[in-house]
Amino acid sequence: MRGAWLGRALAFLIGANNLVACVPTAVAMPGDPAAAPGNGCRVTYVVDGDTIHLACPGTGEVKARLLGFDTPEVYSPGCSQELAAGRQATEILRGLLRNGPITGARFAGNDRYGRELVQLWVGGRDVARTMIATGYAVPYTGGRSPDWCRML
Repeated sequence: MRGAWLGRALAFLIGANNLVACVPTAVAMPGDPAAAPGNGCRVTYVVDGDTIHLACPGTGEVKARLLGFDTPEVYSPGCSQELAAGRQATEILRGLLRNGPITGARFAGNDRYGRELVQLWVGGRDVARTMIATGYAVPYTGGRSPDWCRML
């Protein structure tokens, strides 16, 4: 299943220029991996495959939308296949976060829901690239989310 929908997802995204939107410019913060490797951030809760609660020294606990990728929805899926894939993406993210320390967090403003936009590194690896490599996430830079039900 994963391979088939991933191919359709990538084909969809390659031809979907309308999915790209501007993301606020990243600002070096205490969690910037270039400024402070091993910055002491920790995940307190995994909401879904691309949203977490994150606590970092100097920032407190925040709800964070992870940058660079999108996963199927869990809380308002368009179909049962999206829900199943969203649950799998959530479990993959939980496992990734359990397997290594957060080695960097770059804050880049807020999204329209008030969540912090954060690029995250775990064990020195970019979480976005890692999630995309699993096949349960696609590259995403903002704008309209993919139509997961059509892609699955």
